[in-house]
Amino acid sequence: AVVSTQSTGTLGNLLRLNALFGLVVTVYGLSYARLALLIYGGDALAESDGPWLLQWHCPYIAVCGINGVSECFYFATMSQIEVENYNLKLLPFSICFLMLSAVLSYLFGTVGFILANIGNMAIRIFFSLRYAASYFGGMDVLYRSLPNVPQLMIIGVCGATALLSKLVLESSNSHLGDLCHIIVGGLSLILVLMILWECEDNSFKTFFKSLNPIKTRTKTE
Repeated sequence: AVVSTQSTGTLGNLLRLNALFGLVVTVYGLSYARLALLIYGGDALAESDGPWLLQWHCPYIAVCGINGVSECFYFATMSQIEVENYNLKLLPFSICFLMLSAVLSYLFGTVGFILANIGNMAIRIFFSLRYAASYFGGMDVLYRSLPNVPQLMIIGVCGATALLSKLVLESSNSHLGDLCHIIVGGLSLILVLMILWECEDNSFKTFFKSLNPIKTRTKTE
């Protein structure tokens, strides 16, 4: 029972960490994709379809992170036969993914392929989390992975602030406007991270601190 509780807490905290990271990346990616490409590649890259594609890649990064954690647990706890059965289940979804990619790419261009990948990852997450719920005999791990209401509220408020900054400051097409836009984003990001941390319980904070490789190695030695 102790091992099961510890496993539930570890998996839930990992999923929660990736969910929070993905939300922050998505929210700020919407407002800073163009500016990031402007700094990286200049006007030619910033005025192309690059910002639009980068914005859609942000939620894709979010679902990839969650899928990576959930599938790692899935494959680590399944038997060889279960892994083979799972791969067989994924075969029809792979065919559906190819068809969906073709349709969405035709309708939305390159963005359609990203949307198809997001859908593919979402389906795989669903199967992995359903297995996790069955493995632990309950939905505790799923509840543990969900951000709480104050966290969602602060991410939403700061994301709206960054979007407003983009509309007002970045649209001015001046270096001063871009600089102010960066400052607003940096300050709001610091505020988000501070409040996200304060809204967490001791279990998550202890888990997060345990991820520090330097402290972990020191304690071992």
